Amino acid sequence: MKKKFLIRCSYLEIYNETIRDLLSKDISKSLEIKENKDSGIFVKDLTTCIVKTIPEIEAYMDHGTA
Repeated sequence: MKKKFLIRCSYLEIYNETIRDLLSKDISKSLEIKENKDSGIFVKDLTTCIVKTIPEIEAYMDHGTA
């Protein structure tokens, strides 16, 4: 039996109580933390990308760090 996994990647910064999406085209936009009774705590409008390989993850991390 083979197992399959779905891996998602997000990259955010929290600084001085401001949350920024480092994978967004507009990183100056401040995001908000929300809570949903079914899914728990999340960051509204945070970019989430599906990744399949380690080089893809590294590319997103390089993009976010830049």
